[in-house]
Amino acid sequence: MKKTVLSPLCSALVIPGLGQILNQDLKKGAFILMLVFVLFLGAVTKLYVIIRALVKTFKTRPDPATVMDRLGSEDLSALWILLAAFALLWLYSVVDAYRVGKKADHAAGEGPV
Repeated sequence: MKKTVLSPLCSALVIPGLGQILNQDLKKGAFILMLVFVLFLGAVTKLYVIIRALVKTFKTRPDPATVMDRLGSEDLSALWILLAAFALLWLYSVVDAYRVGKKADHAAGEGPV
């Protein structure tokens, strides 16, 4: 694999959107980075709300089994949705960085597509 494919691909695997920025697609890369940040903030906010509500229900220090039981009864569907959205965004970022890098290789005459 050539540098025009490997660098964006590895970057997209670590940070979604970075591969697009390395492929000179700044708008798409910035948009993906912004979406990742929004998803992260949403997940942190939801976790904060869940933990805060859980802490308010205890008057004394609870044992771990009680905490786990209460966490198990919480509705975590919003967190699962955020995680699924992040996974899809990450997958799109990796595939797009690879595809655009391959096109750049082919356009530069460095190898077949």
